[in-house]
Amino acid sequence: MNTKSMLAHRIHAYDFAILELELYLDTHKNDTKALMRREAFIKERNALIKEYETRFGRFVVTKKDIGASNGWTWVNDPWPWEYKESEL
Repeated sequence: MNTKSMLAHRIHAYDFAILELELYLDTHKNDTKALMRREAFIKERNALIKEYETRFGRFVVTKKDIGASNGWTWVNDPWPWEYKESEL
């Protein structure tokens, strides 16, 4: 797995963990340990996104990223089925 994929995978893992903690906190709102863990996960996720964007560009593509070109630049990247096994 290359660095770009590894960083994206770690970010998604934190997204999952944060969501699961939020679901847990829906029914356990006074669990301070879970609240502190959620905050730590958010900080780590934000640091990973910052690292990703420093190295590879935007992590999340928004309408603002389109600009005046009226097209998404990410469509120029290889599609999942276009990657060679050595690039994964």
